Amino acid sequence: MGSDLRGSTSADACFNFALAGVQQMDKKFAASDIQGKCASTLYHIAAHYLQKKGYADSSLIEQLKTGSFGFSSQRPLLWLWRYSSRQRKEVPSFLSTKAIYHVDWQEIFHDPHKPLVVDIGSGMGASLLNLAILNSTSGNNAQGIFNNDGTLQMPWTDCNYAGAELNQAMVNFGNGIISRDTSLRRKGRVHFFCIPAEQFLDQLGRYPGKVVLIMINFPSPYRLENGDGNFQLPFIRSGQFMVTKKVLQLITSLLSRSETSGIFLFQTKCEDVAVHVTNECYNLGMECVNCKNPVKAIDLQYARSSKRPKRVNEWLQTNPLANRAEGNCYSSSPFLLQFGQPETEAQCNLDNTVVHRCLYQVLDRCEL
Repeated sequence: MGSDLRGSTSADACFNFALAGVQQMDKKFAASDIQGKCASTLYHIAAHYLQKKGYADSSLIEQLKTGSFGFSSQRPLLWLWRYSSRQRKEVPSFLSTKAIYHVDWQEIFHDPHKPLVVDIGSGMGASLLNLAILNSTSGNNAQGIFNNDGTLQMPWTDCNYAGAELNQAMVNFGNGIISRDTSLRRKGRVHFFCIPAEQFLDQLGRYPGKVVLIMINFPSPYRLENGDGNFQLPFIRSGQFMVTKKVLQLITSLLSRSETSGIFLFQTKCEDVAVHVTNECYNLGMECVNCKNPVKAIDLQYARSSKRPKRVNEWLQTNPLANRAEGNCYSSSPFLLQFGQPETEAQCNLDNTVVHRCLYQVLDRCEL
């Protein structure tokens, strides 16, 4: 590639690749979104040797041969998920919440009047990075805000994208992908910030254009009051669960700034978290958008995946009359096209984990 490979960083990279083997090298290249002839040559060589060794996954070999293997493929997304899941969970410090942040949107984006798509808790940034280069016509026969398959219909190529994440290494990763994008399709349109959620939402209030979509995908859940679970998780009363009432108030305010309300997309693996966020949204004046593929019976969803999670059983033991994550508000199918799904959703698809998905708008009635 014409790069100088001297120095400790390059030596470490070469050593890691030497130990990795074909199956590791291809997904690490793809997870770095390395493009061009160098990547294409590597993928063809990988396909040749995997086929020669009788590798069972013929679809992967075909993707490597045809050039369809890349950053949005399942293998690199799973690698990103495994990496991010090992990182220490950051919580806003007292100093970070009191710090004064100023985002110069004119400096960040080439055209700050374009519609804005936001991801709070953006992780490795895979969703925004891929949505930014998704063709607006990638859906099929849009009806209202939905495609026929229940995914969101958005003018993806005409939007700007902003992500907020407390882990500086993940923020650097996302912005590094943008800086290396030889196609220049993301430059001046996508940016990641290391800012707490409330401060980020406050800065979004100064964005010159319209905020059309705010996403919170798979936030770390809170700890159940009487459950066993993960003792490292905070109780909801601690205020350390990212989706606080203040965060939802700011989202409601942002999405109601114009006559045509924007959309809030929320996804989680925890049913009680989905119900909690839905109740909070209702209390703040938001209403759910009726899904094209609603969940008719959540326990049937669990039965199809394997069994009802232990956390759900513990939640229902203490809240036997709780509302369940089923009905028109909860979608049984993804809202985002596979190309734009976050890395955690790729892991859920692989493990057949039930995902609770909701859309909300600030409207008197949502009949879309």
